[in-house]
Amino acid sequence: MSEGHLVDFEALATDVRPGVVRAVIEIPAGSSDKREYSPTTRTFPVSLRGGIPRRIAFLPYPANYGFVPGTRMLKEEGGDGDAVDIFVLCGAVPTGTVMEVEPIGVIELLDAGERDDKVVALPMDPALRTVDADDISELPTAAREILVTWLLNYDPIDGAQLLAVKGKAEALATIARWKNRS
Repeated sequence: MSEGHLVDFEALATDVRPGVVRAVIEIPAGSSDKREYSPTTRTFPVSLRGGIPRRIAFLPYPANYGFVPGTRMLKEEGGDGDAVDIFVLCGAVPTGTVMEVEPIGVIELLDAGERDDKVVALPMDPALRTVDADDISELPTAAREILVTWLLNYDPIDGAQLLAVKGKAEALATIARWKNRS
C-alpha cells in the first residue's frame, strides 16, 4: 500500500500470528523528513513543529520507522499518547507500506518526560532481511549502538533518555500491554 490510499492504517489488526505483528511504515530508512500518519486524512504528511516542517538535522533515519497498528501508549499510564513506535531493520521501503514483522527487542525511552518505547523488528519476508537475529542481543553490537545513539541525539529539543534495551519477550509484552488501548 502506498501514500495516498485512503486506508485506515490505525484500524489494521496488530497481530498476524504469535510472534508476528504488522508495522505501518511512516518514514523510510535514509529519510530526513519526519512524517506522521494522520488518521483524519489517512495520509502521511510531514510533521510540523512551530508551523515549520520537521527535518531531522542529524543523520537520517537508520531504519524504516513507523508504528504498530491497534496500539496506543496512553498518556494517563505514562505513555506519549501515540501508537507503539517501531524500527524495521531492512532496506528502505515506501511510506505507507504495511509489513509483517518479527519483534526482536525494545529500546525503552523517556522522551519529553513520557514513555516512548521503540520496538525493533525484522521483516518476515526473507528477501527484505539484511540481518538475521532472534533477539536484539544477537544483533551486531554496533547496530544496537547506532539505533540507541541515533534515538538519543536526533531531536535535542525533546532530550530523550535511555531507560533500557530489552529483548524479544519484552518487545512482545510492550505491544501486548498497549494493544487496543485507544
